[in-house]
Amino acid sequence: MNEILTRNIKHLLTSLVAQGVHDFVVSPGSRTTPFALLLAEMQAVRDDVRVTVDVDERSAAFFALGMAKATHQPVALLATSGTATANYLPAIMEAHISHVPLIALTTDRPEELQEIGAPQTVNQANMYGDNTKAFSALQMQDDHADVMAYIDYHVQQLVVTATTAPAGPVQINLPLRKPLMPDLGEAWPTITQQTITVGTMRADETTVAMVANKLRDEKTLILVGPDETGWIAEKFVALAEHFQAPMLADVLSNVRSSDAAINGIDALLEAGALDDALVPDVVVRFGGTPVSARVVAWLRDKQVQVIQVGINHAGHDHSRQTTTTLAVDEMALIDELLATAGRAENDYRSQWQTVKQTLAQAIATTEMSEVALPSVLAAVPADSQVFIANSMPIRDMDNYFMPATKVHVMANRGANGIDGTVSSAFGMAMTGKPTTFLTGDLTLFHDMNGLMMAHQANLDMTIVVVNNNGGGIFSFLPQAAAKDYFEPMFGTPLALSVEKIAALYDAEYHLATSQDDLRELIAQPATTLRLIEVQSTRAQNVAEHDALLAKIREAFNG
Repeated sequence: MNEILTRNIKHLLTSLVAQGVHDFVVSPGSRTTPFALLLAEMQAVRDDVRVTVDVDERSAAFFALGMAKATHQPVALLATSGTATANYLPAIMEAHISHVPLIALTTDRPEELQEIGAPQTVNQANMYGDNTKAFSALQMQDDHADVMAYIDYHVQQLVVTATTAPAGPVQINLPLRKPLMPDLGEAWPTITQQTITVGTMRADETTVAMVANKLRDEKTLILVGPDETGWIAEKFVALAEHFQAPMLADVLSNVRSSDAAINGIDALLEAGALDDALVPDVVVRFGGTPVSARVVAWLRDKQVQVIQVGINHAGHDHSRQTTTTLAVDEMALIDELLATAGRAENDYRSQWQTVKQTLAQAIATTEMSEVALPSVLAAVPADSQVFIANSMPIRDMDNYFMPATKVHVMANRGANGIDGTVSSAFGMAMTGKPTTFLTGDLTLFHDMNGLMMAHQANLDMTIVVVNNNGGGIFSFLPQAAAKDYFEPMFGTPLALSVEKIAALYDAEYHLATSQDDLRELIAQPATTLRLIEVQSTRAQNVAEHDALLAKIREAFNG
């Protein structure tokens, strides 16, 4: 019998749930045995616990990342000892930069097996380093009464650490000795749930008045970057309306469906479409680093005063153009600004609205191309979800995606990698809302294992795969000029058959050859895993982007 092990694990799991951890993603292995079995039992006896099995640890971590980002709730991971735990690192890095609360439960070999050649044993102590907010090692097989009380107390504190802004991952390492079988079918403990109150950081009256004066009296632009906290998008619209201020909305801001939102800043700057009259005196910046690299450089080059708002992002302006940092709650600040006097009209906003309308007319097309996909994807169902892969998809969507109705949009824009993207999209789909995932063929290949989550978690999803046979973004970069070496080093053609990939995972397959074909398919939520291929070539894509930029230049400059 394993009474002490069973008791302590039950206390740990119950403590996690007590502080809001309801989703667990398990990658089974021998050392996870007592945790995995007790999690399965816990799910059976409680209606507030959901356990999902993902046998690939890298996929599991990105899957949990997608869940936590979509729900803004902590998600726990469970892995066996050894290199299995190391596969969490890329997603832990992304979670760290994007402020996502993941709880990594890493089971381990006991102390007496460390550093003496025991199999499946590596140094797991604080193995994710500065990418986690906290590390703790807990002894599950110590029968001292204080250990059980410590588990109850400390584990709840660790969850609060992970979820307190700026949020981020934590690691709990769990060395376990054999025998590992827990005692099943016995009563679960009742623990004392801690009440841990974390205050909201607010700006003082002088600071609120300063920002209000900028919005009311100067040529001020609101820049809404990626949403990491699940903010109330309507409040940004109210802020823009209250002060009649133009609002540049990143594709990940979840503000794009508003009439007040202005898109396409990167393309506008690349095309040289903005005259000096549109340069703001002040920018009030919310959210994460914008997808557009050019807008940050533009503000720096024009020496625009930047006021950066948000606890998560204080000190995170790589252009170093920010002169005032407000490490406060964004929603609280907006409420306080809305309580001040607003602005009746603003010619500066009208000028930006004209820019938005001119851009929309310039990019309108009926031809099927990669650069036209964002306009077509605006037909996704209302109140649905879109996950966007990095490289070309996120850049095109940031420029040209303008949904007519509210759509929740996400991407992994912390470290901006392409690994684990499929799994993160499936994690997003765990909300139960219709989900569309836009990716290129190379990103799909990087995480094909993630497609198994359609079966493992019984998830429906539409995946739009842009197949240009390789890494499309490199054709826009200087290395494309190295003609003799470009294809093997950067073009990396893989000759993937998307149809065969669909067959491997029992997915529907469609080849969309026109905008109407694709629009009709994505307008209906998927009822299974559905792969829609859009074929292109990298050379063709460069030419189409160049042609569109020429149209934008002509529309603005004649």
